[in-house]
Amino acid sequence: MKPLFDNEPIIQTNGAFLKPARVIDSTGKEIWIWYVSEFTEDSFQNGEIFNPKEFANSKDELLQDLI
Repeated sequence: MKPLFDNEPIIQTNGAFLKPARVIDSTGKEIWIWYVSEFTEDSFQNGEIFNPKEFANSKDELLQDLI
């Protein structure tokens, strides 16, 4: 099986670095997406600056500081 994540190429968008990742969509089909691997600028939620965690051990932990 192919690796889940690939470290290359790394591309940059406004405020973030992106890397490719393999995921399974809702129909069971394997697709590749870009995921944010690192934030370089502020993020926002409801118009307020919010800098989210970049990684966590669970979804709950990842979302715990949301406004």
